[in-house]
Amino acid sequence: MLQELEKNMEGYSGAVKKVIGESKKGGLKGIHGTISQLISVKAEYAVAIETALGNAIQNIVTDTENDAKNAINFLKAGNAGRATFQPISAIKGKSLDEKGLDDCYGYIDNAVNLLTYKEIYSEIISSLLGKVVVCEDLTSAIKIAQKYEHRFKIVTLDGQVINAGGSMTGGSQVQSAGILSRGTEIERLKEKEKKLIAEIAEKQETYEKLCGEIRQISSELENEKTELKGLQEEKIRLDGEFNFISQQLMLSKNDLNELLQEKNGADERIAALEKSADEKKALTESLTAEIYESEQKLISLSGKKTELSQKREEISSEISKLNLDVHVADKDLSARQQAMGLLKARLVSQEDKDKELDGEIEKIRNKNAEIEKEIEELRLLSEELHSDTEKSKGDITDLHKQRSEKEEKSQKLRVLERSKSAEREGISGEMARLEERRETMQKDYEDTISKLYDEYQLTKREAEQIGEKPEDPKASQRRLHELKNSIRHLGSVNLGAIEEYKEVKERYEFMSAQVEDVEKSKKELIRLIEELTHKMSHQFREQFVKINENFNETFRELFGGGKAELILENPTDVLESNIDIKLQPPGKMVKRLDSLSGGEKGLSAIALLFAIMKVNPAPFCIFDEVEAALDDVNVTRYAQYVRKMTDNTQFILITHRRGTMEEADMLYGITMQEQGVSKLLELKTAELAKKMGITQ
Repeated sequence: MLQELEKNMEGYSGAVKKVIGESKKGGLKGIHGTISQLISVKAEYAVAIETALGNAIQNIVTDTENDAKNAINFLKAGNAGRATFQPISAIKGKSLDEKGLDDCYGYIDNAVNLLTYKEIYSEIISSLLGKVVVCEDLTSAIKIAQKYEHRFKIVTLDGQVINAGGSMTGGSQVQSAGILSRGTEIERLKEKEKKLIAEIAEKQETYEKLCGEIRQISSELENEKTELKGLQEEKIRLDGEFNFISQQLMLSKNDLNELLQEKNGADERIAALEKSADEKKALTESLTAEIYESEQKLISLSGKKTELSQKREEISSEISKLNLDVHVADKDLSARQQAMGLLKARLVSQEDKDKELDGEIEKIRNKNAEIEKEIEELRLLSEELHSDTEKSKGDITDLHKQRSEKEEKSQKLRVLERSKSAEREGISGEMARLEERRETMQKDYEDTISKLYDEYQLTKREAEQIGEKPEDPKASQRRLHELKNSIRHLGSVNLGAIEEYKEVKERYEFMSAQVEDVEKSKKELIRLIEELTHKMSHQFREQFVKINENFNETFRELFGGGKAELILENPTDVLESNIDIKLQPPGKMVKRLDSLSGGEKGLSAIALLFAIMKVNPAPFCIFDEVEAALDDVNVTRYAQYVRKMTDNTQFILITHRRGTMEEADMLYGITMQEQGVSKLLELKTAELAKKMGITQ
């Protein structure tokens, strides 16, 4: 935009534009440009320098006085206005010879020293700014001016001026809005563009480096994922082995418990057999003693030999049987002892196996812990890599966006370069053609024919047929010159009009679409509002009718007669209409509500509230002494009506009236028996009435 403004010389006077334009076309020679085009200044000093130069910033620099004279004649002939010219050959510079300025507070420098320009323009610049001082603010400027008795011009950074002689010029100044500021801003933006291009190249290099790192990290991540997958499979396999060994260990423990139980049973049986063997041995010894006694008796009693022999045989048979039982018991004991030895050996072997399994289980657990630790490390590494990848993706996206913008801009510049190259080639071709034409126009006849065809697209014969000899050739020549000047004053053709038209058309179409969308949305909103208004009106009418009916009914119950009515002032617009209340207590003719007593007004309001609650019951309601203005009879009616409403609503009533408290299910009171100490009293009247047999 700034370059376009500079190209179109926005802000310059019409005369300056004409001279510079004619100079670019080659019509005027020796034109260097305006002062603003020939100097450059830092942005912080732009306002001060532009203020110091004033209108001189548009002065046109020429080589000589003759060049300035030709330009003035051009403006005069075209009636194009006035301009100031600075011939390099005629202008002499000025200098400031004051001493001690460097020691003054707020002094910055001589205005000439704050500019950058070619040496050829030094006399012109010093003539304009040689006796101008730049300082920080108006306070320091006043002190400097007073010290040097207002012998030179002083300008502050914000554009305030103390002129030589003591006059002051100042006020608000638009920063970076002038011609000089615009040129400075263009230079600054060009420098910024160079830095951005260098930064883009650096970012591109960083981007490519990051892409390489991302590829490497992705490869490492894939390897880590593969390794992690292998470790997870190994962990699953080890978990399977661990579960299998755990099951085997559990089975071994069960076998061990069974063996221990069997061992305990065998020990018990061995103990029982040993006890039985001892009993058998004792019996055998007893029988042996008895046999011995019997033999002694047999000897002594030979008469009873046969009987004793028989008895002896029986005893011997019994002894053999007992010996057989003892032998069987010994064999059984030996077998039990052998089985017990085997069980002990199996128990030892099983304990060794348990120890071995415990060792393997411990190893597997340690290995699982290591694997889990490695998995956690890999997971953290994966998260870190993922975070780095996301960050890199964001940087890559930004770099892609910046590269796209710069590529688009570069593409536009290349297109512009190609168009300029084509234009230059066309101009070169045109120059060659004109050169050839100049050479071929040596002969008058060919010159006339060529000129006639080139300018009027007529042959000699056609020109002779339609041609008329002018009565006054000088007047015709003068008229032709005026017409050519008029055409030249029309200015150059705007070659960008087509593109501007396209841009304006696109913007118009976009804005038209936006307006159409807004209109459509507005219509839709209006439709919704009308629909909602209709529904609200319909719903309001229905609820109003119900509330009106309930109001009349409730009023009659509370007053013991009479009638009440709600009336809409404007039934056609129920949402905006006022509502009148018409009341007639029993035995009264009421024309104005102000004629009702305070109690009647309060009871009427309560009736209206209950009418609304009948239509839309609230689960919870608090009344704060609403019946304070009622007499005792109406208080009782009010309390009884509240009791009727408790089917759908729970009421908390703050009151001092006895009739209301008599209808309450529970009473709470606050007392202050001691100074500053409040105490809560509670009375459950419903339970008390039930215990006392009092029906409500």
